[in-house]
Amino acid sequence: MLKIKLPKNRMQFLIEELEKQAELPVLERGWEYYHRGSVGNVNLVQGHILEADVRGKNHTFHPALNLETFSKSECNCSKEGICRHMASLVFYAYSSHGRPELLLLQLKQTIAGRKRQGRAAAARAAKPQEPVTALAAEGMPKEWVRFFDQRFHGYSLSNQHSVEQFHQAVWETLGDKAADWPEELQALYRLHLILYVLRKIDLFHQENQSSYLSYYIENGCKLVAGQSWEKLREVMVAFPSDLLAEAYPKHWKETAAAIGETVVRSKAGPVHWLDVYRYLWSKLTPSPERVEKERRRLSLLLEQPQPFPRVKDGLLLALAHFDLLDGEDQAALQRLEELHTKQFSDFYIVLDQFMESGEWERLLHWLRWLLPVLVKSKQEDFNKGCVYWVEAMKHQPSDEEWIRVMLSLLPRSYYYYADYLMQTRRYRQWVDLQLATGVTPANLYTAELRIVEAHDPALLLPLFHQSIEKAILEKNRDSYKLAIKQLKKLHALYKQLGRTKAWEDFIAGLSAKYARLRAFREELTKGQWTS
Repeated sequence: MLKIKLPKNRMQFLIEELEKQAELPVLERGWEYYHRGSVGNVNLVQGHILEADVRGKNHTFHPALNLETFSKSECNCSKEGICRHMASLVFYAYSSHGRPELLLLQLKQTIAGRKRQGRAAAARAAKPQEPVTALAAEGMPKEWVRFFDQRFHGYSLSNQHSVEQFHQAVWETLGDKAADWPEELQALYRLHLILYVLRKIDLFHQENQSSYLSYYIENGCKLVAGQSWEKLREVMVAFPSDLLAEAYPKHWKETAAAIGETVVRSKAGPVHWLDVYRYLWSKLTPSPERVEKERRRLSLLLEQPQPFPRVKDGLLLALAHFDLLDGEDQAALQRLEELHTKQFSDFYIVLDQFMESGEWERLLHWLRWLLPVLVKSKQEDFNKGCVYWVEAMKHQPSDEEWIRVMLSLLPRSYYYYADYLMQTRRYRQWVDLQLATGVTPANLYTAELRIVEAHDPALLLPLFHQSIEKAILEKNRDSYKLAIKQLKKLHALYKQLGRTKAWEDFIAGLSAKYARLRAFREELTKGQWTS
């Protein structure tokens, strides 16, 4: 950290200069230098010159930032203007005020926005963009999307139902616009309309995160995202990708570009863009040349410095998906070892596709690889992971591996394991599970206890013994009453087994063991177990 923290106005001055003059590649390289700890010996000279040493591969560079007249800032490298070493020093200085990675994101958004505005202004000056007054089959997908935007320009959320209302309005207004087009273009039109809805609800979610209605808006966005996924699945059931690529190559090219943009949308939100990307590529049947071109594009993006690990992870997952589509599971697994964070939810789409295609061995192979991830997953992911395991083991000759997995995941896997043992009539193991996890008969379904009792009443004896002892040791009147209630059931089991003498020895021993617990002795007397 800095020995002297820069005043906010000085820090803002540096940020504004970067926004006005810095190039994006320079900022990204500067972030890389800062992030790997290459900035050192930071000093404030003469009260207005911030200088430091920045270690490169072969040389150490000395940027000096003038906090009064930025044009006088300099560095001993060969780059004119703002260099990566100067940018790294700004990120270092900002670490006293906030998170430098967020500053990088802010700078990138500002610079990208300025460039977009400049390009848009130049385009308007060169050729004013005419509004799209009507949709036509001969129009390009970009024109369709412009028409969608024009139709819902300025649409904003005003209450908790607006997201759902927007979704309904889009399909009521635009859903049938392509009804008289060729069937293949109708399918392509619906695909772009679904992607438009997903982009809009993602935007709604981002714009309203600080709104007092954010909770309702987020729920509405998730609901619409789910509905859009269902529509997407319907569209892709018999999507004519081959016919489109042959008859409408320009339409197909624009569609592929639109799909490609989704892979770098890494922000958390209601739309899982990486899943959209992988799902569409798994359902489309593009030429090998197109697939190879897309893989090269992803590889080039991966080579660029990424400010957020999640972006890099997304690119790795996308490339691994192409390996999977080629049946190269080992190559995919090897690639995914580079992931910064492995999340079980990132593999839903992979596991679902194996299940749909009945590739049970592949499913099992990936579940084994994901087992360490499942152990640390949040409960929702853990539950879904157990469901995948259940389905995979239905198609195996033996359930030994399933048993081992469930045991290794205890206590989180208790409900799945207990249910499986009951279904497979392994009643002794079921009772052992309850004993090991400390579950009492009071917390078990009566129907399950009756099933075990009908099979062998003796199996339930240790379960009730443990529960009674546990209740007594809680040493309060309510727990004593519970113990007496369970003693009645235990007595019935002993009687059913014809072990009268064993029962009498047990109750006498219990009375003697807890003779000093007056309240418990009173409950025993009330139940007529002792005199």
